[in-house]
Amino acid sequence: MRRIRPSTSVCCALLLTVASASPAATKAAVRDLDLPDRALVAAYEQAASKNVLAAVNPGVFPGYWCVCADGQGFGYGNTYPSLDGHQMTDALLWLGQVDVVLANWEYVRSFQRADGQLPLAILPAAAGKEIGQATAKSTVDANGGLYRHWVTGNPLAALAGPTYIQNADVIFRYTQDRRWLADQLPSINRAAEYLASLTTAEGAVGGAGYYLERPTRIEFDGVSQCFAADAFRRAAALNRVVSDDATARRLEQLADRIQHHFDTRFWVRDHFAEYDHPQRGLIASHGLTDVDWAAIATGMATPDQQATLWPQLRDEARFHYDGMPTGISTRPETYEAWEFTHPDRHDLAAMGRVWYSEAWARARMGDGAGLVAGLLAVSRVGKANDYYWRERYHPRADGGCSAAGAEKYCEYPANLIRITQRFLLGVDLRLDGTIVLAPTVPSDYWKRGFGQTLAWRNRKLSYRLQANRLAATYQGPAQRLGVRFPAEPAHAPFTGEINGHSVAVTTKDGIVFVDFPMSTSKNPCSLALGGGR
Repeated sequence: MRRIRPSTSVCCALLLTVASASPAATKAAVRDLDLPDRALVAAYEQAASKNVLAAVNPGVFPGYWCVCADGQGFGYGNTYPSLDGHQMTDALLWLGQVDVVLANWEYVRSFQRADGQLPLAILPAAAGKEIGQATAKSTVDANGGLYRHWVTGNPLAALAGPTYIQNADVIFRYTQDRRWLADQLPSINRAAEYLASLTTAEGAVGGAGYYLERPTRIEFDGVSQCFAADAFRRAAALNRVVSDDATARRLEQLADRIQHHFDTRFWVRDHFAEYDHPQRGLIASHGLTDVDWAAIATGMATPDQQATLWPQLRDEARFHYDGMPTGISTRPETYEAWEFTHPDRHDLAAMGRVWYSEAWARARMGDGAGLVAGLLAVSRVGKANDYYWRERYHPRADGGCSAAGAEKYCEYPANLIRITQRFLLGVDLRLDGTIVLAPTVPSDYWKRGFGQTLAWRNRKLSYRLQANRLAATYQGPAQRLGVRFPAEPAHAPFTGEINGHSVAVTTKDGIVFVDFPMSTSKNPCSLALGGGR
């Protein structure tokens, strides 16, 4: 989304010094991370302190963050509710910044139109002005919201709504605030209705490129199909929390319709088409693409399609441009001039957003080694640049890649945090308040041991996993914990002790569950959980 920007004069007139996170706030937010790969631990800490937390600036307004760590990239005071709005929200929640996230939510919500549409960007200094290039312009609304892209074809039309729904989902999972959810659901459902208005009777989601602008992917982008269905299912689950089953069923039916259309229309022999052009039909000529990653990540591919696709994706090095994850296709050199409604080819690059889809797919398929390889590759690139990352990494004809776009851009560091927590460590904050640890790590991690300290909702959990055992301390209200171990113990069932006393242990769908009683910082619970010998 990053190429939407006001004029240079507007940007320069607004440049101020960003208020970076204080050392105390950084220390409180970046919890102890214990992983065998120390390079990843170092990158995680720097991604948090030098990038994501440094981008927060309450001096603009409470809840504001920039999309660049320098506080200036893409315009001081600008907000990007599409894509960046979720990448940063999710990362900040993992870093404990719930008040910042909630304040930002309120700010973005104030720009929602009556029909549920949300802006792609909020550019206060450009309110009422035209932005873009000489041959392609769009007018920023009087309120500062940009609701239509300046690139011909209006890409990203289907992006802001899913971003908003994703944010609602992670905020509720983190806070478990049912009153907040009930208050927000009318707005969340309006966002879903606007997304539904972009969906045909057959189940094709329009809006051109989901997170790509150049190429534009007119009109039905494969990634849009995957993330729209995922958004409808997340919105449905949130409605079920407040027992609105009728709305939930309708949203689930929309998701099912999109999935059926995607599986039957987009599948081309052994992979998914990239997009469905209104005049040229299915475009599937650029090798494997990010659509294939998204189809597995979001659960859109059928079991047979997944079985065909995964062996092709798993070790496909051409997705990594000079080793940097993840490019939008394995054959970027094959894109033709007609596919670009704007002269440059800026999105033919490795980007953090595609890397997230790859990582999600690898987690779904249990590929811990692939997850770690991607995390270490991004860590190496960050270390070489003083732990800052660029916006894009473009492939070169000689096999290398060229860093381009904004400096100190927060997409890669935000996703490094998200991927480490959500997929590698497998921390799942469930809608019912249960926390589940379901790591996707290489076997070496289980042999050497790993863990961290998590803090959420007045709770604190410090844990270490090794083989089929968990050692943990916990303080806070009563809490249900689930753990997925690497294998069922061969010699004995799982047993648990809290403070030396046996506790009930249950197993469901491969997850081992135990309940912590209420405890305090002065008298925390000590848990030993495991099986076998």
